[in-house]
Amino acid sequence: MNVRLVDIDSRIPNLALMQVSAYHKAQGDEVGFDVNDPDRVYVSCIFSKNAATARGVATMFPGADVTLGGSGLGYSWLPEAMQKIRPDYDLYPSEYSLGFTSRGCIRNCEFCIVRAKEGRFRRWQHPREFHDERFDTIAMLDNNILADKKWFFEVSDWCLAHRLKVDFMQGLDVRLLDEEIAERLKALRWAANIRFAFDHVDEEPAVLQGIRLLDAAGINLRNDVSFFVLAGFKGSTFEDALYRCRRLREAGTNAYVMRYTRSSKLNALARWANARQLFWTMDFADYTRKAVAP
Repeated sequence: MNVRLVDIDSRIPNLALMQVSAYHKAQGDEVGFDVNDPDRVYVSCIFSKNAATARGVATMFPGADVTLGGSGLGYSWLPEAMQKIRPDYDLYPSEYSLGFTSRGCIRNCEFCIVRAKEGRFRRWQHPREFHDERFDTIAMLDNNILADKKWFFEVSDWCLAHRLKVDFMQGLDVRLLDEEIAERLKALRWAANIRFAFDHVDEEPAVLQGIRLLDAAGINLRNDVSFFVLAGFKGSTFEDALYRCRRLREAGTNAYVMRYTRSSKLNALARWANARQLFWTMDFADYTRKAVAP
């Protein structure tokens, strides 16, 4: 059977398509992004803004059995036989292993689809089930692994034992930090910044306490830590997002603005905060004055 994969908008290797590929290759099927005369087509769309494009692409294969999936098209899941198969790392020019060790979340944030799509937090896969020994880096897509402290230590123990660099791509929940977790974060080898989030002003006490714990553990706040700052979500003002960025800067760590909506002000805020050289050398007010200077 000929199986064609269509990746509409992934910004990193698409885990679902890698699992689809691994499953069909195990059946002896021809699989790829450029397979001609496909019998089956899998179209993956991550962002809802691209849903119409994905549906349009699906019509280009009238003779095939077409499956549309991805968060941009709703809350569908892969068939059970594909959900935990080791991904096909040859599908993309992969440089790291990728997977979930947990699914779901203990939170129910209004702006996030995880609870609607995945439900409550639960353990999912041990990293040895999706790690490829060709790589020295493992990236995990967990939504809130710190919700199960024992599991976090089991997963990170294994990563340490195998001397792997780690990247928790979705970020960690700063509200769940304690001294033991902070010490473990210090012990891990990181492939990227240790990421957290500062989504609402009312989280400020927990954020500042978490920063103090990270600092006490010996983690370099300025070089190795960053906080996602959600901006433009309903009820959140530009001034609120700017305040959170400034508080993080005062606390000695980095902000990374995530725009839920876009405006000239939020665009400028993101340009300033997300460029560390600007963020650390001038305040936003100075940046905007320079930006409009003749």
